Amino acid sequence: MVITVALILLLLASCRSAPAAAPPRDSPYVLVLGTAQDGGLPQIGCEGACCARARAEPSLRRRVTSLLLCDPRDGRRWLFDCTPDLAEQVERARGHPATRRTDGPRPALFDGIFLTHAHMGHYAGLVALGREAYGARDVPTWVTPRLARFLESNGPWSLLVREERIVLRELPEGAPVELAPDLSVVAFRVPHRDELSDTVGFEIRGPDRTLVYLPDIDKWEAWDAAGGGPGRIEGLLARCDVALLDGCFFAEGEIPGRSLAEIRHPFVTESIARFASLPAAARAKVRFTHLNHTNPAADPGSAAAAAVRASGMHVLEERALFGL
Repeated sequence: MVITVALILLLLASCRSAPAAAPPRDSPYVLVLGTAQDGGLPQIGCEGACCARARAEPSLRRRVTSLLLCDPRDGRRWLFDCTPDLAEQVERARGHPATRRTDGPRPALFDGIFLTHAHMGHYAGLVALGREAYGARDVPTWVTPRLARFLESNGPWSLLVREERIVLRELPEGAPVELAPDLSVVAFRVPHRDELSDTVGFEIRGPDRTLVYLPDIDKWEAWDAAGGGPGRIEGLLARCDVALLDGCFFAEGEIPGRSLAEIRHPFVTESIARFASLPAAARAKVRFTHLNHTNPAADPGSAAAAAVRASGMHVLEERALFGL
């Protein structure tokens, strides 16, 4: 019995530490750099069991939601959301794509950055590009017009703009930003808490597949209302191949003593219920990301994670690869 248990534990350990799938060498792909809500997991000051487990077990830790789009055909790469975990995520991005050249003492970290909105986890990492840290130069940074005005008018971001650490480029809503003849990014507006800027999601369109990145949105019904009719998210699922969707909270009551009505996101349980009638192929596209530290589905061994799997959907894994 002791030998059997030991073998099982060894197999479990090897499964957790198994390397990610090898990235494509001849076509674009997306690498997941983080899957947590803005504060990460474990989160600052959290004494709860969720964060205690993550501090004790590195495999349970999650970095703030971010993606890396890579094109190995010419070695270029683009960052989606610039998080407080940028330094560690640059290390995760090391060697992606394998064809990337890093000549000179200050090689460009990215060929461009796409930002969804001005909440902490999605743009705070820009400060590391300034003179106090990396000292980047002329990084194209795609933002909405409102976010551009905010960055230009408020320090320390305005200093990054004035010193041309970042070069702001306004996103044409609904029109593609062409990165290559067969690789483009399309921004689409979504309702969210827009205190400092508006909010967008992105469709990343590759030669063969389309990936949707939508880490932050208010309730699905709010998007239905904003768009003048129901089915906005269902339409998105119908036309993409992979959908990385806001899964911040699993259910109401997740944060004791605080109403989640003031932090509006679609609960994972609401998404499971809404998508239940969709074909299995459509549900299989869904990967929940932007998980709050309190979200029990962040632990793959939890009943919440099992419920997501039983629904035919998935919780997004860090370092996951998606070919385009």
